[in-house]
Amino acid sequence: MFKNKEQHQIKKQVTQLNDSMHVSKDVSDKYNQRPKKWIYNMVITVIIIFAVIWTFFSSGITIRNVDFATQFYYLWRGFTHPNTSFLFDWSKGGVPYLTLETVAIAFSGTFLAAVLAIPFGFLTAKNVVGKHISKIGELLLIIIRTFPEIVLALVLIRVVGMGATTGALTIGIHSIGMLAKLYAEAIENMDPGPIEALDAVGANIWQKIKYGIFPQVIPDFLSVALYRFDINVRSATILGMVSAGGLGAPLIFASQSWNWSNMSAVLIAIIIMVIIVDAISSKLRSKLI
Repeated sequence: MFKNKEQHQIKKQVTQLNDSMHVSKDVSDKYNQRPKKWIYNMVITVIIIFAVIWTFFSSGITIRNVDFATQFYYLWRGFTHPNTSFLFDWSKGGVPYLTLETVAIAFSGTFLAAVLAIPFGFLTAKNVVGKHISKIGELLLIIIRTFPEIVLALVLIRVVGMGATTGALTIGIHSIGMLAKLYAEAIENMDPGPIEALDAVGANIWQKIKYGIFPQVIPDFLSVALYRFDINVRSATILGMVSAGGLGAPLIFASQSWNWSNMSAVLIAIIIMVIIVDAISSKLRSKLI
């Protein structure tokens, strides 16, 4: 009896081993029959290498006969010896005033965009207006985000004129695209429960928005707006290079005249400004979360 039981167990183990070997053989056969992609990968690699080489040579990149050691010395000397009189000049053309103007441009533009992006956000949210109408909102946001800020500033300068107003309008219009897209995502990801409850008691669309949507999405809206303000502070600096106010104008003037001391003073102000704004923005966003 025990002998028959042992033989049965041995036969069972042998059968399982044969089945395992059969499965392994099938897997091995399937693996050997896999599509050969090495030719495709090699062709793609050759195309990429050719594209990189062609881009490098067709772009006209050349190394001029410049005394790099001397230029680097003047550059390093200028950056390590900033123009302190310009850095601490509290007049209208000094660095402190232009720094505050840059922050004001970024804040005004962000506030304008944060308000105007709300209707675009609702127009793009699929759970509010439906899938088909939301496509119209997405198309409008794509059009708004198509043009770089510099191009938009050059257009608005002809309409509004040079100065901080142009910078604020440029940042405000350009920021609508990103803010509205993130607003729409926040609306689509909210809890549908309150909306369903309001719908059950016969609330209209405005009551649903006021009591069901806004209480849920306002923290997300504010967090996104603060993040965009952090980005716009840097953008406001660049816009000054096209006479849209802020620190950009003295930065480009110093670069054109090779006045590295003045450029160093402006860069120091930009670094301090960005660090302070980033710290405040991060602190406020953490409170909202």
